Amino acid sequence: MAKENSGAVRISENVIVSIASNAVNEIRGVEKIRSDYGFFRRFIDQNKPVTVKVNGDIVEINADVILKNGVNAVKAAEKIQDAVKAEVQSMTGITVSRVNVNISGISFEKK
Repeated sequence: MAKENSGAVRISENVIVSIASNAVNEIRGVEKIRSDYGFFRRFIDQNKPVTVKVNGDIVEINADVILKNGVNAVKAAEKIQDAVKAEVQSMTGITVSRVNVNISGISFEKK
């Protein structure tokens, strides 16, 4: 028996942002997703640390992160890219064309 098409399924950009944010936070060496733009916040249109651009059935994801001191930035960024792409695609079925990682800071432990 064939399944009858009963309508469309839409996934909110907020859901994709949540999945991507969770994937970023699971990476070793990530202190946090950048959340404070300080004084410049009012001048930046996209003031969210994780953003999604939708182009048809394909998405592009941007993430601003703060890494822990001593972490290899390139390796951490590559792990973030792989994890975000895999999680979003597996949970939503939406193709991720690219994941741009902006390392916006380093966190130094206070002694």
